[in-house]
Amino acid sequence: MEFLENGKKVRYNPSNMRRDKKIGSGLEVDVYQIGDKVAKFIKRCPGKKIFLDKSSIEKMKKIDTKRILLPTIILLDKRHEFRGYKMDYIENLGVDSYVSLDKENLVRENDLLKEDLVKLSDEKVLIEDLNHENTSYHNGIYLIDPGSYKIDTNLDSNQVYGINLDLVNHYLIYSVLRNYVLNKYQKVDSYGFSREVNREYNKSGKNDVLEFFNDIKEESLSEFVENRIKH
Repeated sequence: MEFLENGKKVRYNPSNMRRDKKIGSGLEVDVYQIGDKVAKFIKRCPGKKIFLDKSSIEKMKKIDTKRILLPTIILLDKRHEFRGYKMDYIENLGVDSYVSLDKENLVRENDLLKEDLVKLSDEKVLIEDLNHENTSYHNGIYLIDPGSYKIDTNLDSNQVYGINLDLVNHYLIYSVLRNYVLNKYQKVDSYGFSREVNREYNKSGKNDVLEFFNDIKEESLSEFVENRIKH
């Protein structure tokens, strides 16, 4: 099948695609690793709403983010109809490569994530979903094309930042840390652990969990978890 990438014709042969690494499939897309990129091909399902379209991707691919990875190339068929997009591929080394970061690198990762949130808010881009299927850990945390996006020009930048930050706060505590505890300490109540971390975070007076993680006394999040489980 022939596609246009940045105005240039590229052919993806179905037999070659089968040999490529298929890394995901859902109701809306099939996902393949092609070299150092990920290609997401939109499934044509009558009546199914597609959250990302050509115009929204054109806007987002101009946003220079480091940890919230966005589409970089639009894929059009030979009739110039939108069929999907490409983005950078990040190998997933597992959640340990994030929670085991030393304090200095954790602060650096948090700063990069906050910078990305500011850039999204400046362009009025709302993140509408975060989940483990769209997260990759590679000596840090990468939120890869999180679920769906919405560009809302009715909100100001501060409102968009607040909404996105609330989503990230919830995700880091109730998904990333909770699932880390669930997988590493099977006998520990992972939900109870997450609730306790959330209470401690709220008492800290911080306005986001990234600042809270920066200020913890332990050398890493894994040590932070270990100390609370021991007590």
